[in-house]
Amino acid sequence: MKIKILFVVMFLLIITSCYEDKGNYDYREMNDIEISVETESSSYALGDKVTSKPKLVFTLGKESSDLSYEWTFDGHVIADTRDLEWVADTIASTKELRLAVMDNNTGVTYFGSTYISVSSAYASNGWVVLSEKEGISTLAFLREQTEEGILKPVVTRDIYQMINGVPMGTQPVSMYPHWTERWDGEDKTSWLWVAQKGGQGAVDISGSSYKQEGILSQMFLSKSYPEGFVPVGVIDMQFLTMAIGEDGTIYTRVKDSNLLFNSSNFLDRPLTSDEEGKVKVDGSMIAYAPFDEHGGMVLYDKNSSQYLHIADYKSWQGYNYSGKVLPLKVEEYEYGPSDARLDNMKDYSVYFVGASLVDWGDVSYMSIIKDKAGRFYIQKFTVEAYGGGSSVTKVGASFTSQSEIEGLSSVIDGTSKNCFYLCRNQDKAPYLFISKGETLYFYYTDGNKIYTCAQFDSPITSIDAECFNNKYIIVGLENGDVYILKGDDDNSDYTLKKYVIQQNKVIQVNDAENKFVLFHEKDFGRIIQVRYKWKESWNESFS
Repeated sequence: MKIKILFVVMFLLIITSCYEDKGNYDYREMNDIEISVETESSSYALGDKVTSKPKLVFTLGKESSDLSYEWTFDGHVIADTRDLEWVADTIASTKELRLAVMDNNTGVTYFGSTYISVSSAYASNGWVVLSEKEGISTLAFLREQTEEGILKPVVTRDIYQMINGVPMGTQPVSMYPHWTERWDGEDKTSWLWVAQKGGQGAVDISGSSYKQEGILSQMFLSKSYPEGFVPVGVIDMQFLTMAIGEDGTIYTRVKDSNLLFNSSNFLDRPLTSDEEGKVKVDGSMIAYAPFDEHGGMVLYDKNSSQYLHIADYKSWQGYNYSGKVLPLKVEEYEYGPSDARLDNMKDYSVYFVGASLVDWGDVSYMSIIKDKAGRFYIQKFTVEAYGGGSSVTKVGASFTSQSEIEGLSSVIDGTSKNCFYLCRNQDKAPYLFISKGETLYFYYTDGNKIYTCAQFDSPITSIDAECFNNKYIIVGLENGDVYILKGDDDNSDYTLKKYVIQQNKVIQVNDAENKFVLFHEKDFGRIIQVRYKWKESWNESFS
């Protein structure tokens, strides 16, 4: 038996010794792929084209021969090509745009991604154009868009009627955006107050859908306008909202919550500056300053011949001081002997007051004033941030200068309407734009001089440059034309400083060779107001 077992073992050893091992032991280095995905922007609107040319780096220095691709956005497959060209069709905020690359030789898949947001086509940075066409108030939205660095706005005309199915109203006057709470508020995209003298009067419109959200008259305690009130502007701040009438009368409300665009009601009594409540504050010249750290806005009150600060502030303890009317306090030694006093402007006419950002909370103001002899001056002063307090009766201010400006008398001469716009970021754009008829001028604040800037073919009705760093200047005309001009200073010869100031040239907007007109479109109706509208912000931002 033992001999049989021995023979079996020997037989098995002979068989195994004859077996040829045909296993593949040719170990090769993997050609791993590192993928970088970049897009032109991180924010898109529905219908935008999203493109990406991913960068693929192979560890062996040579591209694998058999690859397949799959693009996904928010987990949904959108393309199977290496380069992406996708028309955004899904609304999503900060979601992953991912490219999967499979090496079919090894079966290994590699990934690269970035994050983008896709929103409503109207919840975007852009310009709003308020106009009157065939007797009806109309709104147009020009969504800011660039293609290969060239500005190409996407225009939606008469957006209010398109969305709401009915005309907005008649006799439009102005539009102002709401203050916006970006994190926890009702809507990240600011709504828009449009004031009209006819039809529904002032209406509140969503900035993301352009649906009507409210009517001003229904927000008064009596559910109707006070007697004689005709709205020409509604200015909304963090807590305070001011409804301004054509005679300058201001009615106010203090919102219950800054998380909602509309809460609480407007009072039926006007805003006054005296303790007895008899001297009404005039709101026809407000320095619109979208800086909530300032704690309010400054206006020139012709009824008391002084500048006043209208408070918009709630303390962390919960005390709300919004709606307080506070004079400015300037130390007498800051004035020169012939300077106008900010709290006593009786010997001067004020034509304009505008605001620009200085520091966190503090705001610089610039006014155009004229004395009784007909001499024009630029008046400059700074107002400190208001921080509340029941014992605070005045807001600190510093007088900067008062300079006579030659040439202003020929621009502001009463023969035609003047439009004004002071650039918010004076470090980047030291300009105060002034129009007269078909001509656009600017006061160069660094040089203390008036220059002729541009010539149009119809009277100018509105100017705005409220976009980032005053990069663009939008101009609306009486004939319904809208122009967007280059405003920023780059390294080219075509900047306002080089072309207008140094070369003493005037931009001819209808000259095909000019380099300043970035956009021009016609037939909006008589332009009432043009305004840049931020996607998710009310405060100005320069950094």
